[in-house]
Amino acid sequence: MTPSRAFIFLSFLACASVQAQFQITERRDFRDSSGKVNAAELLLTDGATDAEVQIVYFSPHDVRFQVIPNLEGNLEGVRSAVEGSTGIAGINGGFFEADLSPLGLLISNGHLIHPIRKANLLSGIFLVKEGHPQIVGTGKLSSIKGIEQAIQCGPFLVEDGRPVPGLNTERVAPRTFVFFCGPSCWGFGICRSVTLAAMGEMLAKAKWIRDNRIIQALNLDGGSSTTLYAKLDKNEVYSEGRSIVGNYLIINTSK
Repeated sequence: MTPSRAFIFLSFLACASVQAQFQITERRDFRDSSGKVNAAELLLTDGATDAEVQIVYFSPHDVRFQVIPNLEGNLEGVRSAVEGSTGIAGINGGFFEADLSPLGLLISNGHLIHPIRKANLLSGIFLVKEGHPQIVGTGKLSSIKGIEQAIQCGPFLVEDGRPVPGLNTERVAPRTFVFFCGPSCWGFGICRSVTLAAMGEMLAKAKWIRDNRIIQALNLDGGSSTTLYAKLDKNEVYSEGRSIVGNYLIINTSK
């Protein structure tokens, strides 16, 4: 083999390795008795790395989102936040300071808890307006008038059904995210043991939800704060993280 051909061949192998896609190897599904809220526990692998994922998904027509601030630290964990708000599922929310005050925009039940902040990391906002959830770029939000719930965070993981380029390929950490599959399917979840870049690839390319592909996904907080709780009738889906965080995002089925 000539040097030039060897170079092309090795380059092909390197690209194939980089582009190896995560596949679902194990899956457990759950549903509440109303059929309105679903959850899944997944194990994915690309042959070299395993990722543990828990997601909760639903139609936004069947649930109500609520941002729960925890500025005083009275809520000891996501389970307390869910049960104390008669919710059905929840996750830790956005970034926060050591004193639990939020980093970036936080709105709960129409009340402004903290104003918007300009920072590269805080590139997106999950919000609810007139009962409809949205994920928007921070720079595209012209006004907070009429917003009922909001968490500013980032980075974007998926846009227009494609993984966002330029995400970190080195730091491995557990993370929380919120996602959108279309008008009738939203959800949130956590992922452990991979980088942000790998998360973007998985969210965009692995079929986590039957008959749906993820169109848009936004990273929330991560690290030791990463936690999820869902109570679907007799089944509990629970991943424990830091007991007290600055805010939570929950859903309940009473609109």
